[in-house]
Amino acid sequence: MKSRILFLVIGLLSLTAIQAQKWSTLSDEEKMMKLQDFRADNQNYLKNTLGMDQTKLDDIDNVNVCFLATLDRIDRYGKDQATKEKYAKTIADARNAQLDVIMGKEKHAKYTEYVNAKLKKLKDSGKL
Repeated sequence: MKSRILFLVIGLLSLTAIQAQKWSTLSDEEKMMKLQDFRADNQNYLKNTLGMDQTKLDDIDNVNVCFLATLDRIDRYGKDQATKEKYAKTIADARNAQLDVIMGKEKHAKYTEYVNAKLKKLKDSGKL
């Protein structure tokens, strides 16, 4: 589960390498533009396909920002890899529970499938 969540987070960042460029070769400005495009695409899917209203979109953003910030702190202050993984799994489970509450389990599962399909497509194309 932890590796899936970490893969998802890394994948979300890597997904922005839509063109032939690898993420590592992009400037900070290019990365920011790609992240904004990725976010806009996901927001569009959440809003138009899954029917999320603006309040839910804002809540999902807040959950994700808190999740990533907490992962950063765990990485920074965790004493060893086992401890980091233990805490990362705990917060990943909490994040999933929050998204289930906001979206509903069925829509959260559909969104996860959508993101996983995007990741697979990028992996198959060699961009991930």
